[in-house]
Amino acid sequence: MAARAALMACAALPAASAQAPFTLTAPAPAGFDRALAQRATQEHLTRLINLDTQNPPGNEMRTARYFDSVFAQIPGVERHILESAPGRANFVARLRATRPTRRPLLVMGHMDVVGADTAKWETNPFVATVKDGYLYGRGAIDDKGMLAATVAAMQQLATRRDRLTRDIIFLGTAAEEGGPSIGVDVMVDAHWDLIKDAEFALNEGGRVRVAHGLVRTVNIQTTEKIYYTVEAVATGPSGHGSVPLPDNALAALARAVSRVHAAQPPVRLNETTRLYFTRLAEIEPDALVKGAMLAVGDPAATPGQVNSAAAVLSRDPLYNATLRAGQSLTLINGGIRSNVIPSEGKATFNVRIVPSDDIHAVVAAMQEAGGEPSVRFTLSGEARTAPPVSPVSTALFQAMEAAAKAMEPRTVVVPFMSTGATDGAALRAKGIPTYGILPLPLPMEDELRMHGDNERTPLASLGWAAEYLYRVMVGVN
Repeated sequence: MAARAALMACAALPAASAQAPFTLTAPAPAGFDRALAQRATQEHLTRLINLDTQNPPGNEMRTARYFDSVFAQIPGVERHILESAPGRANFVARLRATRPTRRPLLVMGHMDVVGADTAKWETNPFVATVKDGYLYGRGAIDDKGMLAATVAAMQQLATRRDRLTRDIIFLGTAAEEGGPSIGVDVMVDAHWDLIKDAEFALNEGGRVRVAHGLVRTVNIQTTEKIYYTVEAVATGPSGHGSVPLPDNALAALARAVSRVHAAQPPVRLNETTRLYFTRLAEIEPDALVKGAMLAVGDPAATPGQVNSAAAVLSRDPLYNATLRAGQSLTLINGGIRSNVIPSEGKATFNVRIVPSDDIHAVVAAMQEAGGEPSVRFTLSGEARTAPPVSPVSTALFQAMEAAAKAMEPRTVVVPFMSTGATDGAALRAKGIPTYGILPLPLPMEDELRMHGDNERTPLASLGWAAEYLYRVMVGVN
C-alpha cells in the first residue's frame, strides 16, 4: 500500500492530450495501470529536466538526491548516493524481491546531459515544457526519459515484490557525456560490490523507431563501436600573407582531410550487423535495398557481393556507419592572424571503429588516404580491447523481444550495433551481458534531435516506455 501511495503522489501531474505518433491496441499487462504510468513518467521527467545537469559541470548530485527521495517512499528498496567528485554522484537503488531465486537485473541510465545553445531553442532547454503534444527539454530523450520511465515502472513493480524472483537494481551514472572518469568507471572500480551479482543489464543505446503510425522496429543494442580521437597535424613554412607559399600548411591540411572525409573504410560485418540487416529486410519496401540487406546479411556472400550490396546501403548515413569504421572531421585549427601564413595546422577526427577492427590499421589507412607528406595522422590515447558482444540467447534479450511483440505484433526486433558510445561497454568488459534500448518510440525526425536543438519526446511515448520496461522486468522474473 505504501508503494501505491507513493506512486499516486508523484503522478499528480495531468498528461496533456495529443495524438500519439503510433497506435497501441494491445491490452495492458495484468495489474499495470497505464494512465498512472503515463502521469508518473511525465512527472519524473519534468522534474529531472528542471534539474540542470548539463556536463560540464554535471551536478548529478541534484538528480541522485531526487531519486533517493522517490525510492525512499518504496518499501524494500536499499539506496546509495555515491559522491564521486564535488557536486557529482552516482546513485544505486535495489528493489529487493521477497524470495529471490535468480540473480538480479540491473537497469541503468546516465544523469548528466550535454549542453544546449539556448538561443536556438524554441523553449528553455532546462525547463520542461509541454507544447503541441511534446515534452521539450534537454535530456528528454538522452537519457532522462529512460530514467523517468524506469522509475515509474519500478514503482508499479514494487507492488508485486512478493512475486519477483530476482532483485531489480537501478543505477544512475554521472559523466557519461564526457569529462573525468567519475561515472560508471567509479562504479566498476570502487563500488562493484553493489552491482557485481547482476546476471545482465539494461542500458540506453538501442532505438524504438516509429514510421507511418506504427512502432516499426525495436533495435536492441548488443555491442557498440569503439571511440577514438585521431589528430592530423600539418607543418610548413610560415610567412607574410602577402606572399603565397606553395607548401602552405593549411592548404595541405585541407587537401588531406578532404580526401579522408571522402574515403570509405572497408566493410566490417559481425553477427550482430548481419542479423540486423537480415531482419530489416523483412520490412524494407525498396527491392534494391532489400536485396542489398539480404546480401550483406548472408554469411556465404562473396566479398564482391558484399561490397556491391554495401555500396547501395551506404547511401543511407546510418547504414553506412553500421557497415564500417566512421571517421568524422570535427575540428580544424590553425593560424593566428589573417595576414600571417601559419607554420602548423591541426584537424581532429572522431573515429568509431567496429569491435573487430584494428585502430592502428585504420589510422594507417587515413594516412595513406590523406596523401600529403607534410600531414601526419596520429592516434590520441591508447588502443583498447573491445568487450564481448552480448548474446541474443539470454533471458533478458528474449524478454525485450517478447515485450515489444506483445505491445506491437507487427514490429520487427533487431539486434543493433550502436555507432555511439555508452556506459554499457564497461559492464560488458566485466562479464555482464548488457543490452541497450531507448524505450521511447520516436519518429526519426525526433530521434535526430538528440544532442541537438529542441530535443523533445512525444508525450504518448512516455507511457509506452514505462510499460515496455515493466513488461521486460516482469518477463525475466
